[in-house]
Amino acid sequence: MAPPGSTNTPKPTLRHAAKQRLSELSTTEQAEHARSLAPHLLADPAIAPADAILAYAAFAPELSLDPFITAAIDASKRIAIPSIDWARKSMTAHHISNLDTDLIPDRYDIRVPRAGCPVVEPAQIDVILLPGLAFDRAGNRLGRGAGFYDRYITALKDEGHNPTLIGVCYHAQIVDSVPTEPHDHRVDRVITELGPLDPV
Repeated sequence: MAPPGSTNTPKPTLRHAAKQRLSELSTTEQAEHARSLAPHLLADPAIAPADAILAYAAFAPELSLDPFITAAIDASKRIAIPSIDWARKSMTAHHISNLDTDLIPDRYDIRVPRAGCPVVEPAQIDVILLPGLAFDRAGNRLGRGAGFYDRYITALKDEGHNPTLIGVCYHAQIVDSVPTEPHDHRVDRVITELGPLDPV
């Protein structure tokens, strides 16, 4: 059963509970779940034909996309990773071709593309893989509160671009419901290490 969540539960309370659940995962479990996730993503009907995918470079204990990214690059997919402008509270997508050489640690040890990684224009992105602290089966997402993804997606949609949005998390991060606000974007589906979630 999904951990409790309610539209009446404040986001800070849900974030605290989600971080607690993440802290209980061992490094072995994190690595195993990352490996289990990759084939589910590669088989997704939006990812299989996609050219450009905006992924994320996880920082522990987030569910890592590294095995998926490596396989996607080997399959000639264009993988982009966000570069964060903390002052402007914005992000841009940059193409990487190697996890080991194209990413460097930034604030909070978040891995970001090194200088020189080319920008991927928003209109070229077919799929966005979104991390989150919690998701529900309706596709509502609880982020960390900074709003980078919501602003990025809003700008895309304002320009008429509608990439497929896929939430990525451990199955343990699925809750009954996530409270939403007008600026929040619902994902098209959620995929965990166990595979795609059945929608409500």
